[in-house]
Amino acid sequence: MKHFLLLIALVASLSLNAQITKNNWLVGGSAAFSYTENDNQSNSNNLRLSLSPNIGYFFLDKLALGPRPNYFLNRGNSDSGTSKSERIILAPFVRYYFLEAEKKINVFAEGAYNLDIDVFGDGDNPEDFEIKAGLAIFLNSSVALETSLSYINSNSKNQFVGNHTFLLGFGLQIHLEKL
Repeated sequence: MKHFLLLIALVASLSLNAQITKNNWLVGGSAAFSYTENDNQSNSNNLRLSLSPNIGYFFLDKLALGPRPNYFLNRGNSDSGTSKSERIILAPFVRYYFLEAEKKINVFAEGAYNLDIDVFGDGDNPEDFEIKAGLAIFLNSSVALETSLSYINSNSKNQFVGNHTFLLGFGLQIHLEKL
């Protein structure tokens, strides 16, 4: 454990110039979760997990665009039973870093429109809009650890049902220099 902390300190002390500039690549991913409990008449709880790899390209300094496949798992328990649903979606995203590339800690915001692929055949195909904001902590010029908060607004096409979800996420991004 001491060696791991020493390695983190050494990597973090290197001079930084994050590669969030035009013509560079962003590759990584994140995992996010939310948990809710409802203690009213139904005594229910719900766990939502999201796994999201991504790849993006910086078309402008600090602005990346790209695709992000997402896997969502929902599990719920209530007095009336348990439920489980899974979804795989493809989400074109846009991400913007607010601070200059030299900053060790940078703030980012991301927006995405989630397209349901309907691999599991439920036929629901909801429309999701996602907004994410967070901190990127650059360990060196290429690697950043991230923490974020996401808001997802889902609207079902088959029902008049909407869903609003907040997810706390953690991720790793690798910023690849142009060749």
